[in-house]
Amino acid sequence: MKKITLLLLFCLTAVSWSYSQCTNPVYQFPTTTVTIAAVPGLQQIAANNWAQSEFSVVDGLVPGESYTVTTDISTFITVTTDGTTVVVFGQDSVSFVASTAEITIYWTLNAACADGPDTDILTQIECTTCTCSATAAPDAVTNPTPADLSDVVLTLAGGTTFAWENLTGEPADSYTIFIGTTTSGDDIGNLPGFASGGGVNFGGVANTTYYWKIDAINCFGTTTSPVWSFNTIDCPEVAAPACTTLLAPTDTQTGVATAEAADMSREVNLSWDPITGADAYQITFDGNILGATPNTDIDLFGLAYDTTYTWSIEPTNCFGAATLCTSFTFTTEEDPALSVAQFESQSLSVYPNPVKDQLTIKTELSIESVEIFNILGKQVKSISGDSILNNRVDMTSLLDGMYFLNITAEGKKQTIKVIKQ
Repeated sequence: MKKITLLLLFCLTAVSWSYSQCTNPVYQFPTTTVTIAAVPGLQQIAANNWAQSEFSVVDGLVPGESYTVTTDISTFITVTTDGTTVVVFGQDSVSFVASTAEITIYWTLNAACADGPDTDILTQIECTTCTCSATAAPDAVTNPTPADLSDVVLTLAGGTTFAWENLTGEPADSYTIFIGTTTSGDDIGNLPGFASGGGVNFGGVANTTYYWKIDAINCFGTTTSPVWSFNTIDCPEVAAPACTTLLAPTDTQTGVATAEAADMSREVNLSWDPITGADAYQITFDGNILGATPNTDIDLFGLAYDTTYTWSIEPTNCFGAATLCTSFTFTTEEDPALSVAQFESQSLSVYPNPVKDQLTIKTELSIESVEIFNILGKQVKSISGDSILNNRVDMTSLLDGMYFLNITAEGKKQTIKVIKQ
């Protein structure tokens, strides 16, 4: 009888193994890739995964570090590197050593890949070998935009832009923004993983009071800001503004003088006349929409000598945007001398460009640092060379648009324009 029982157990184990490759579900949740930080402690994948033909895509893993994936109720977990190659599988909790920065995780009721009920499951991942250099949690963020209790006119896209500052104490590694229509400030939802404050657009509804708050996060802990509020109001404008007619540099101007920017690229001041009724000016440069500014000039860096550029300015207000505005061109001055501090043209390149998530720097030199600036010259990310693995820079948390990478390697510097999509 014991032999029969042992044989039966072996058969059951074999059946379980044969069905443990649960890589066929087609419903991705969350619908976007979840980016985690290389820090210790549990990080949430989702609060409401279902063991019902669902899978999640997680990136930000550091190859060589150990990770554990857990669920709060009984669920079968399959971790893959590419959606099909199984790394580990098991029930409720599985551990593995990362070989890639991105993984795909499948959630099923059991090893036979059966669908479970539509029950919310808290799914989390933890880097069990990562260390923390911070000595305290970051301070709460300050200086919110929109300001507390302010009235806000929604943008053309039906949204408003959020910004905040975190200037004192330990730096934050990321931020999570919460939004709601109740004083808790989180009943609508949250958006995690922002690398810096600003540039978050929320599609609100007019004549509504919204409440919001920010979590500042580093590997030591999380600090939550006060809950702020703002009121959305109807647009007071009755027409879109006119186009600008006076711009500098002027159309087709050549030999435009440049200045050396802080990152050693060339810089040109673009300016235009103010337009009555405009509250912002959208800049398009070389076919890329750079964003909007309330100012009537901008110091645009990341340019090169003896190069022709195309640009246009589109005044906007809450009613609409100016239409059929003319595009202008200008050509920068010739290079008086090659800078000895620059890379040789063959020594460095980046790919893919445009980039969605991971950007690879191709160079034989040892990278000392990478600084990333947005088109308005604000530094949005700074990475030391010793934290860059395989010359890869994670761009996932940045908003879509144009950026400039200031790369320093073995005493030389190079600035490269990159498009994030």
